[in-house]
Amino acid sequence: MKKIGIDYFHCRERFLALPGVREVRSWPYRFAVAPGHAQDYLSENFAEADRMIRDGVHAKESWESSASVLTLPDGEKIFVKRNRVHGFEYTFKYFFIPARAFRAAMAAQRVEEAGIMTPHVLAAGEKRFAHFLLAGYLVTEALTDARDLMSYVIGRPDAPAGMPALIREVARVAAALHSRGFYHGDLKLVNLYRTGDDAPCGVWDLDSAQLFPDEVPHDLIVRELGRIVSSVLIFAERNPAFPDAFFDLERVTRDLLDAYAAGTTSPVPAPSEVMDIARVRWLNKRKLRFDYGGLQA
Repeated sequence: MKKIGIDYFHCRERFLALPGVREVRSWPYRFAVAPGHAQDYLSENFAEADRMIRDGVHAKESWESSASVLTLPDGEKIFVKRNRVHGFEYTFKYFFIPARAFRAAMAAQRVEEAGIMTPHVLAAGEKRFAHFLLAGYLVTEALTDARDLMSYVIGRPDAPAGMPALIREVARVAAALHSRGFYHGDLKLVNLYRTGDDAPCGVWDLDSAQLFPDEVPHDLIVRELGRIVSSVLIFAERNPAFPDAFFDLERVTRDLLDAYAAGTTSPVPAPSEVMDIARVRWLNKRKLRFDYGGLQA
């Protein structure tokens, strides 16, 4: 597939331009529905997106974001997510640009280009009143057998033995995405998943993703890798099966970078860069059992 380049202003039009995508409108909703088994159903029922979330099996509920899993008449399950707009800054911003659901939809295309699993996008849409964005909607396939890596690290007594392989797999995913110009923006363990113990990792929750024409800028790579390292240590602290010797920031960082280097031809950040940002942005802002030293928040 040809590499996709998008910007905030034209992501809706670019998603609509993908082969087979169908545009449907019914005030105040505007949706773009991808080809596939659910296209006809979603094209006929897109204006019922809020009902789908209300009547489905709730997966997430807050004022800003709500999501549910809905079973279609043919038995297939879909994941419907709504993001509301709040505050003057975001109301003003989204007066001029499409809902971020369209950016997430295009980001999913880039992830698939990189050969990494992500929930397949079925539709993206928005709800507006007099050009003011009220909510954005993203509909994807429902991965009912998927489990995020946070729950794996926190909840399993055998997690310590599996951590070297898990870190290598996460590094592989990060290198593949960065080489394709994809920056996730929040690549912690809860946003990575597997459908089985031996399955490759996938990535979801693409709302904060940024896409670049070439590789991701160095400073963002440092930040992304620091986010991974910090999440490994933070979540491991919640599992008493991990021995104290595991909580070595430098060793975890070097293990991640060694595996990352095997998946890219670009310069790899220095361990000190990744450790410093992990400390400043995440580790030193939490009350943790272990002191990771270095720069203070």
